[in-house]
Amino acid sequence: MRFDEASANPTKLVSMRARWISEIAHAIFSDLADAAARVERWPEFTSINSPEVGLIMAHGRMGGLGDPFPLGECTVTRCTVQDDQGYMGLAYVLGDSLAHAEIAAKLDALLQHPERQSSLWDRIIAPLMILRTTREAQTKQENQSSRVQFFTMETMRS
Repeated sequence: MRFDEASANPTKLVSMRARWISEIAHAIFSDLADAAARVERWPEFTSINSPEVGLIMAHGRMGGLGDPFPLGECTVTRCTVQDDQGYMGLAYVLGDSLAHAEIAAKLDALLQHPERQSSLWDRIIAPLMILRTTREAQTKQENQSSRVQFFTMETMRS
């Protein structure tokens, strides 16, 4: 979906924002910094909540289906900024990288500018999506080579 399609429907725009926030948060910092360097002009930003590190409790489910249980704590960095046109950017990233959270929040605010959304999506978010899916496929392939197949009498009969 492109932004010109989403701008007519606020619900679709919210889902697009969720997608770009997710891509920015999941990006490796070096990739995100390279993408941010491709932005030709940055507005002035005011820090609402400067980057700060904290902990969250991660929950899991047995087999993905059972009752949730506390899995453990994760370090998270958050940041909130507002640009000179009033758009607020928000970021939560795993880990303790203050710079990652700040760049992510600034990009979130910048991507909310209607006149810049489409070009920034094509130049920043789409390449980050490609890098992430490529890395995930590579990791899956590497893990597949060490996968153990367990046989039972049930599967041996088929």
